[in-house]
Amino acid sequence: MKIFRLRMVWERLAREDPYWAVLTDSRKSGNRWDLEEFFATGEAEVSASLACIKQHVPDFVPGGSALDFGCGVGRLSLALAKHYREVVGVDVASRMIELANQQNRSPDTLRFVLNQRDDLAQFADHSFDLVFSLITLQHVPPELIRIYVSEFVRITRPGGLLYFQVPTFVPLDPPEIKRYSFYPPTMWKRIKRWTLRWFRQQTGIGDEMHMHTLPAPEVAQLLAQAGAKLITKIDHPMEGGCESYVYLARKI
Repeated sequence: MKIFRLRMVWERLAREDPYWAVLTDSRKSGNRWDLEEFFATGEAEVSASLACIKQHVPDFVPGGSALDFGCGVGRLSLALAKHYREVVGVDVASRMIELANQQNRSPDTLRFVLNQRDDLAQFADHSFDLVFSLITLQHVPPELIRIYVSEFVRITRPGGLLYFQVPTFVPLDPPEIKRYSFYPPTMWKRIKRWTLRWFRQQTGIGDEMHMHTLPAPEVAQLLAQAGAKLITKIDHPMEGGCESYVYLARKI
């Protein structure tokens, strides 16, 4: 049910405002992203990420194969394809994959695949030199984050690297305080509102994207249990008082 709800949310966002859903900016909502500007942000982010890896892993040389988990419309995948001989972008939403294929400027080295499972079973063990994921796991429920982090390690080649981001703290909205009333019309409206909220949370139909977290010590433990060594965690600035890290690890 968790993966179904996630898929429903992102299929809807991909239909309504896909580029804003991938890179939220209040100035760009309503399909106002210029595509050249949009993909240029991916090139800048990938260049900065690879430089960061190099800083912490001096023997790092981009090349080989890379997986972009949560590729969306291919913002980061296209940039990774300039540094790797083979890149695979994977996403849960079929519409995102369609749009990514439309924008694919490197079809010989870059392909996009749909994954609507709560694992990465379609990829064999030790498939990639780099598993890369930014601003994706934050929208995935914690139960699935745990599975995917373990899967990241499984599909990474021994000696290969993992570079992924997960928030560790997101402020909760203050509870809405309303005067309770037993007036029948008011009660009926409240019941309908609660029922609709429950339905959206369970199915994802009509629901919005949500922010999720996983404590940093738990992420480190997941990596160790799966067979990877955490090299470092790097602050990943986010708005609204959120605390987030990018984790850099090496498969043992």
